Amino acid sequence: MAQAINYKIKVATRAEIEPVLTRYHYLTDQSQSFRSSKHCYAAMDGEEIIAVCIFTGFPVAELFKGIWGIQNFKEFDQSNFYELSRLCILPSYQRTKGLASWFVSRCLKQLKRSGARAVLSYADDEYHCGVVYAACNFDYYGLSAEKCNIWVPCSAEKGGKFLPEHKRLGRSETHWKQMSRGWREHLDNGGIKVLRGRKHRFLIVWDKSLPSVFWPKQKWVNNKKDLTINTHPASTAYLREE
Repeated sequence: MAQAINYKIKVATRAEIEPVLTRYHYLTDQSQSFRSSKHCYAAMDGEEIIAVCIFTGFPVAELFKGIWGIQNFKEFDQSNFYELSRLCILPSYQRTKGLASWFVSRCLKQLKRSGARAVLSYADDEYHCGVVYAACNFDYYGLSAEKCNIWVPCSAEKGGKFLPEHKRLGRSETHWKQMSRGWREHLDNGGIKVLRGRKHRFLIVWDKSLPSVFWPKQKWVNNKKDLTINTHPASTAYLREE
């Protein structure tokens, strides 16, 4: 196999990267879609896409308040702040030592040259602990607070997904739909509250004019989950470093 340094990186289109994410990313079974962005990068081995990295805007404006204490976050200029929202490597290339960190670091360099001010990334504790982000010199800010999702019964024919927690929660319905609004109404009409997995928080700040980060910086520890957990048959969203 060719050395990682010989791979090429290009800006990719949604049409080019969608087949890779749909087939291999570990969130495929939870979400069939992903946010589009002009900052989609692909690592190429010849004509084949072997890795994908996508940067999108911050998912919610409230993060500016939580991270930097910016009270008027709705009026704050939110351009050039990014979340590393998808990282995916083909299974046959996951054992290429250092490939993930090599790829992400070069994507970050291109993003910085475009005028990016900061980059946020999460590592879902259920699947991995952020080996790649630590290797790329992100600062680590511990686990996010515990949160819940609200699910309502919904047949598979209408788009419902199988929810393994239904037995533990004493419910006979097997398929459910996640709701984003009207939590109280849904709970009053048969919905259930399911604890959401906590996430490791990583951040790079390039704009030195920003206020100090409110989150307390912590020491990152490799708990080896990246090496052992793979809930999707071809999941490639995390690095398996030797």
